[in-house]
Amino acid sequence: MQNKSSHAQHSVSALSADEKPPDSLFPQRLTPFEFYFLAEDRPDYPSVFPIRLECRGRFDREAFERAFKLAHERHPFLSARIDRDRKGWPIWVAGDPAPICWTNDSASSNGELAPSTPPARLQAYVGQDADKTVLSFVFHHVAVDGMGAFQFVSDLMVAYAHECSGDAGPPPWRLLNRELLRDRDGHTLLNRRIKLIDLIRAARLSLRLQFRRPAVVSEHDKRPPAGDHAGSALDFLIHTLTEHETAELARVARKLSVRVHDLLIRDYFLMLERWNRGTSESRRPIRICMPANLRRKKDYRMPAANVFSFAFLTRRSGDCEDRARLLESIRGEMAAIKRGKWGLYYEAGLRFFCLWPSLLRWSLNRKWPFATAVFSNLNAGFDHVPLPWRDGRRTAGELVVESGYGAGPIRPETRVAVAIHSYAGRMSISVRCDQHAFGPQQQRAILQAYLDQLKTTTDSES
Repeated sequence: MQNKSSHAQHSVSALSADEKPPDSLFPQRLTPFEFYFLAEDRPDYPSVFPIRLECRGRFDREAFERAFKLAHERHPFLSARIDRDRKGWPIWVAGDPAPICWTNDSASSNGELAPSTPPARLQAYVGQDADKTVLSFVFHHVAVDGMGAFQFVSDLMVAYAHECSGDAGPPPWRLLNRELLRDRDGHTLLNRRIKLIDLIRAARLSLRLQFRRPAVVSEHDKRPPAGDHAGSALDFLIHTLTEHETAELARVARKLSVRVHDLLIRDYFLMLERWNRGTSESRRPIRICMPANLRRKKDYRMPAANVFSFAFLTRRSGDCEDRARLLESIRGEMAAIKRGKWGLYYEAGLRFFCLWPSLLRWSLNRKWPFATAVFSNLNAGFDHVPLPWRDGRRTAGELVVESGYGAGPIRPETRVAVAIHSYAGRMSISVRCDQHAFGPQQQRAILQAYLDQLKTTTDSES
């Protein structure tokens, strides 16, 4: 594959032999999914996603720097660089962590992408003031998925607590196996006995994504100021429900015999359908893209990497007229995705496109969305970090983690990404919008529209 994606070319930096630290794991060829995110990367739509932790208490900078180094040694893809082999295919080579960016203001930790930073490496920002510390991390999707990113952040905080304690020996991490990174692509549909129906489903999904255009979230004819752009990876909105509001959603879900996840997706469809109502986009189906974790049992001992794919749910405006029927259809489809191979079908189609880079380049360069919006549920990521509780929050040394959340990347014409986070008995909803299409006021309006829809559900218990 000597042809290169035009978007991949600007993201790759070559290394001379004496710049490559010795590491038996490297070099490693990029998997098709990693290559997809490298080719997808654009200056205005970088393939990155942020995670932000807001903390209180005394912060030990030296202990954090040591912990940051230890965590990188445990997760080598987050410091790796990208080169090319003799045939022109991108490969991973060993590298050093990008330096931490320090500021004296917690509000200034905004995650602006540094142009000089090589692609794929994790960027970390620490903002401090008198009583608050904000830890911001910008992960590149070519290196790691959301679950792997939270895996790194969890290990970092465990290492920080250990460094603050002054105890000898390594941090009390669970064991990981670096060699599993060689098999991070082992989940593929093509690595198992496949049936004809699987190939047909993979082909149908690929054709549907390429030739059946979904709705775009309407701008309502209100363009943001010309100076707006998508340069800040951490420019997204967060709303945290109260414990009572979180419990009410769970109660309604139990009453309706569905998971909270199903209820959240149903209301996401209802919000998007209402937002587009009366516009030309209302004639097109709404398609929601959801990350699908593909980790096998043994893969949970793998360092942070990309081991996921996408699943898609599609509904037309007419499907949203009956709330109960829409919820039941989503419940059934989500159960099928969870127990079946649905996440593998998109990945199989992507492998086909990667056989011809020009075909992938054509697919990505069209102003044609694969999905109307993105929805991801990161579950209770920080609830399961092996750190002690204090006042209902996790602690590391004298640092108390008040909240933690993140947001997914935005691609052209897929203008809205929602992520759900649960921590300490409260649910947080993050919304990231395409700043080329929506100004701050419209972004707040989209978040409020979703919150209003959820309140309608809890008030009506339906």
